[in-house]
Amino acid sequence: MKIGRLHNLRTGQIVGEKVWKADSYWTRFRGLLGRSSLLPGEGLLLNPCQQVHMMGMQFPLSVWFLDNEGHICALIDDLRPWRISPLIRNAVSIIEFPAGWGNVTCTQLGDELVWEGQEEL
Repeated sequence: MKIGRLHNLRTGQIVGEKVWKADSYWTRFRGLLGRSSLLPGEGLLLNPCQQVHMMGMQFPLSVWFLDNEGHICALIDDLRPWRISPLIRNAVSIIEFPAGWGNVTCTQLGDELVWEGQEEL
Protein backbone atom coordinates (compact mmCIF):
# COMPACT_ATOMS: atom_id res chain seq x y z
CA MET A 1 0.00 0.00 0.00
CA LYS A 2 1.27 3.48 -0.81
CA ILE A 3 1.75 6.10 1.87
CA GLY A 4 1.89 9.86 1.44
CA ARG A 5 0.89 13.27 2.70
CA LEU A 6 -2.05 15.50 1.90
CA HIS A 7 -1.72 19.28 1.52
CA ASN A 8 -4.62 21.71 1.70
CA LEU A 9 -3.85 24.35 -0.94
CA ARG A 10 -6.16 26.98 0.62
CA THR A 11 -4.57 26.86 4.07
CA GLY A 12 -1.10 25.77 2.96
CA GLN A 13 -0.93 23.16 5.71
CA ILE A 14 -0.37 19.43 5.65
CA VAL A 15 -3.70 17.95 6.77
CA GLY A 16 -2.49 14.35 6.60
CA GLU A 17 1.08 13.52 7.55
CA LYS A 18 0.70 9.75 7.17
CA VAL A 19 -2.06 8.76 4.75
CA TRP A 20 -2.33 5.27 3.30
CA LYS A 21 -3.72 4.97 -0.21
CA ALA A 22 -6.16 2.07 -0.64
CA ASP A 23 -6.63 1.75 -4.38
CA SER A 24 -7.16 -1.98 -4.87
CA TYR A 25 -10.26 -4.03 -4.15
CA TRP A 26 -8.74 -5.74 -1.10
CA THR A 27 -7.21 -2.64 0.50
CA ARG A 28 -10.50 -0.75 0.09
CA PHE A 29 -12.46 -3.77 1.36
CA ARG A 30 -10.35 -4.01 4.52
CA GLY A 31 -10.17 -0.25 5.08
CA LEU A 32 -9.58 0.51 8.75
CA LEU A 33 -11.32 -2.61 10.11
CA GLY A 34 -9.37 -4.14 12.96
CA ARG A 35 -7.78 -0.88 14.03
CA SER A 36 -8.67 0.63 17.40
CA SER A 37 -7.89 4.24 16.46
CA LEU A 38 -6.06 6.65 14.17
CA LEU A 39 -3.42 9.04 15.45
CA PRO A 40 -3.73 12.75 14.61
CA GLY A 41 -2.62 13.25 11.01
CA GLU A 42 -3.12 9.59 10.07
CA GLY A 43 -5.67 8.73 7.43
CA LEU A 44 -6.82 6.40 4.69
CA LEU A 45 -7.47 7.50 1.11
CA LEU A 46 -10.00 5.21 -0.60
CA ASN A 47 -9.92 5.44 -4.39
CA PRO A 48 -12.32 5.01 -6.10
CA CYS A 49 -15.05 5.50 -3.52
CA GLN A 50 -18.36 7.38 -3.16
CA GLN A 51 -19.73 5.96 0.10
CA VAL A 52 -18.40 4.27 3.26
CA HIS A 53 -19.91 2.14 5.99
CA MET A 54 -18.84 1.95 9.60
CA MET A 55 -20.00 -1.63 10.25
CA GLY A 56 -17.56 -3.29 12.62
CA MET A 57 -15.66 -0.05 13.31
CA GLN A 58 -14.61 0.71 16.88
CA PHE A 59 -14.22 4.49 16.60
CA PRO A 60 -15.77 7.45 14.76
CA LEU A 61 -14.17 9.07 11.72
CA SER A 62 -14.00 12.34 9.85
CA VAL A 63 -14.93 11.45 6.26
CA TRP A 64 -13.94 13.77 3.40
CA PHE A 65 -15.35 13.23 -0.10
CA LEU A 66 -13.20 14.44 -3.01
CA ASP A 67 -14.27 15.17 -6.59
CA ASN A 68 -12.14 14.38 -9.64
CA GLU A 69 -10.15 17.61 -9.22
CA GLY A 70 -9.27 16.99 -5.55
CA HIS A 71 -11.81 19.44 -4.12
CA ILE A 72 -13.78 18.51 -1.03
CA CYS A 73 -17.39 18.12 -2.17
CA ALA A 74 -18.77 16.79 1.15
CA LEU A 75 -17.40 16.46 4.67
CA ILE A 76 -18.79 14.51 7.64
CA ASP A 77 -16.60 15.31 10.63
CA ASP A 78 -18.07 12.72 13.03
CA LEU A 79 -19.34 9.54 11.37
CA ARG A 80 -20.08 7.08 14.18
CA PRO A 81 -19.59 3.30 14.20
CA TRP A 82 -22.43 1.23 12.69
CA ARG A 83 -23.55 4.09 10.43
CA ILE A 84 -23.44 4.48 6.64
CA SER A 85 -22.41 7.70 4.91
CA PRO A 86 -24.57 9.18 2.18
CA LEU A 87 -23.67 8.29 -1.39
CA ILE A 88 -21.99 11.35 -2.89
CA ARG A 89 -22.37 10.94 -6.65
CA ASN A 90 -19.73 13.49 -7.68
CA ALA A 91 -17.11 12.03 -5.30
CA VAL A 92 -14.35 9.89 -6.78
CA SER A 93 -12.44 9.23 -3.55
CA ILE A 94 -12.84 9.46 0.21
CA ILE A 95 -10.34 10.25 2.95
CA GLU A 96 -10.91 8.95 6.47
CA PHE A 97 -9.28 10.81 9.36
CA PRO A 98 -9.81 10.81 13.14
CA ALA A 99 -13.20 12.27 14.12
CA GLY A 100 -13.16 16.08 14.29
CA TRP A 101 -10.11 16.38 12.02
CA GLY A 102 -11.91 18.73 9.64
CA ASN A 103 -12.50 21.15 12.50
CA VAL A 104 -8.96 20.75 13.87
CA THR A 105 -7.40 21.55 10.47
CA CYS A 106 -9.98 24.24 9.52
CA THR A 107 -10.78 22.27 6.37
CA GLN A 108 -13.95 23.26 4.53
CA LEU A 109 -16.04 22.43 1.49
CA GLY A 110 -14.31 23.42 -1.73
CA ASP A 111 -10.77 23.12 -0.36
CA GLU A 112 -8.36 21.48 -2.81
CA LEU A 113 -6.15 18.68 -1.49
CA VAL A 114 -2.96 17.49 -3.14
CA TRP A 115 -1.51 14.00 -2.60
CA GLU A 116 2.26 13.64 -2.26
CA GLY A 117 3.23 9.95 -2.44
CA GLN A 118 6.29 9.08 -0.39
CA GLU A 119 6.84 5.33 -0.38
CA GLU A 120 5.18 2.01 -1.00
CA LEU A 121 4.59 -0.46 1.81
